[in-house]
Amino acid sequence: MLNINRTFPPVVSAYMQSNARHRFILGPFGSGKSVGSQTDIPRRAAMQAPSTLDGKRKTRFAVVRQTRPQLRSTTMKTWFDQFPNGSLGNYHGLTNTYTIRQDDIFCEVVFLPLDTEDDVKNLLSYELTGVYLNEFRDIPRAIVEALDGRIGRYPRIEEGGPTWVGVWGDSNMPEIGSYWHSMLTGRNPDEPAEAKPNKWDVFIQPPAMLRDGSDYVVNPAAENLQFLPQDYYPALVENKTADYIRTYVMCEYGRSKGGKPVHPLFDIGTHVAKAPLLPDKNNLLLISADFGLTPAFCLMQQNAFGQVLVFDAIATFGMGLERAIEEKLLPLLRRKYDGFDIFVTGDPAGGTGSQSDEVSCADVFRRYKNKGLGKIKFAWSNAPVHRQGALDYFLSRNGDYGRKMFLVDPGAEALIVALGGGYMFKIFKDGRLTAEVDKTNEHSHIGESCEYGCMYFERGGRRKAENTERSTIRPP
Repeated sequence: MLNINRTFPPVVSAYMQSNARHRFILGPFGSGKSVGSQTDIPRRAAMQAPSTLDGKRKTRFAVVRQTRPQLRSTTMKTWFDQFPNGSLGNYHGLTNTYTIRQDDIFCEVVFLPLDTEDDVKNLLSYELTGVYLNEFRDIPRAIVEALDGRIGRYPRIEEGGPTWVGVWGDSNMPEIGSYWHSMLTGRNPDEPAEAKPNKWDVFIQPPAMLRDGSDYVVNPAAENLQFLPQDYYPALVENKTADYIRTYVMCEYGRSKGGKPVHPLFDIGTHVAKAPLLPDKNNLLLISADFGLTPAFCLMQQNAFGQVLVFDAIATFGMGLERAIEEKLLPLLRRKYDGFDIFVTGDPAGGTGSQSDEVSCADVFRRYKNKGLGKIKFAWSNAPVHRQGALDYFLSRNGDYGRKMFLVDPGAEALIVALGGGYMFKIFKDGRLTAEVDKTNEHSHIGESCEYGCMYFERGGRRKAENTERSTIRPP
C-alpha cells in the first residue's frame, strides 16, 4: 500500500478528512494548505473501493491551475517536491499525467491549465473522480459549475463507481463581492445581498500575524510555522499595503479591485464587529434609505459613546419602495425591532412626488404610520461630498479605549461587501480614476443609504421633534 503517513496542522487535517462534495481551505502564504491538498490525492486513491470487474482501485484526478506558467512553476513543483518522478509514480510529459501503480492502486493525476479555449475543452472532456483547484480564487465560476458534470464519472458504475467524489481546493482569500466570496460565505452569487446557504465545507486557517496597534506580530497559533524561516512573516509584511497584508497574511477577504473604493478607510478587521451587535430599545432606531427601483435600507443607532452601529442592511433589486417595505423591511421590524422608536431618513429626493402620480417616497412611508414608519425627515443634502464625508468622519475616528466610532454587525453582509470595495468610483479603460461612483453594480445603493444615516448622526441627530413620546401603536 501507499506510504503517505504524514502529520498536518489542525485546520489542514480537518479539511483533508472532510468528505463533502465541495471543500475548500483558505489561509496565508506558507501555511501548508497546498501540500495537504495534494497529499489528499494518493490518500483518496488508497481509500477507493476495488473494481467489481478486475479488483483494481481506480481513480482519476485533475489538478487545475489558471495558467500554464503557474501550473508548472508552483503547483507541479510542489507535487514533485513531495512525490518525485519514479517514487510514488511515473510522470508522462506528453499527457501531463502522473500515474500511480502500486499493489492494486491505479491512479491517474492529470495536470491541466486553463490558458486557452482548447485547455478548457480538454478539461471538460475528462471523466473524473475528482478535481483539485490550486489557488481556486482565480478559477472562473463557469469552470467550477461545469466541473460538477465531470466528477463522479470514473470509475464507471459497472465497476462499482467512485468511493468519494468531489471538488476541493486551496487559496489565499478572494475579493469581497466575487463569486468565490459569495459561495464561501453562503450568499447568492447572483444577488450577493441575499443569504443562500450551500453544502460547501469551508476551512479558514488562523491568520499568520496579529495586529498590535499599528504593528503586526506573528500569531503563535498560525499553522506550519515550524517549517518556515523565523522571520518569514515579519519580512513578508514589510513595506506592503494594507490590502496585501489583509489578503495574504491576515486571512481576511480582500477589497474588490474593479475600481477605487469610495471609503478606503473602512477596514473589515476593525469596523466589523466580532460578535452580533445588540440594538438598544431605549435608543432611537434610524432607518436610512436610498430609493429608486433598488431601494436599500440601513438600520442604525448611535450609542452613548457616540459610536454609529449598523445592525442590518437590506439591499433590494427590481422592486419599488412599497414592495421593498412590505416584503423586506416590515418582516425584519416585526422579528427584531418590535417596540422600538423608529425614525426614517435618507435621500432628500424621496420628498419629491413622482411625475406620474405626485406620490413621494415620504408618502409611501407614511402609509405605514401605524407600523412605526410615520416619523420622517430626509437628509439636508444629497451631494456626494456631504454624504461620503459624513461616513468618513466616523470611519476615521476612535473613541475612548480605542473604540471604533463606526461598527457594522457581521450579519450586515450587503453593507460589508459594499464598503469593502464593491461601492467604488468608476475607472477609465486606461486606468485613470474618476470622481463618479459606479452605479452599474448592486453596491452603490446600500453604500449611499448608510451615508445618509451618518449625515443624520453627524449633525447631532436627536432633535426635539424627533424624540417625541413613542406612539401607542407599535410596529407589528
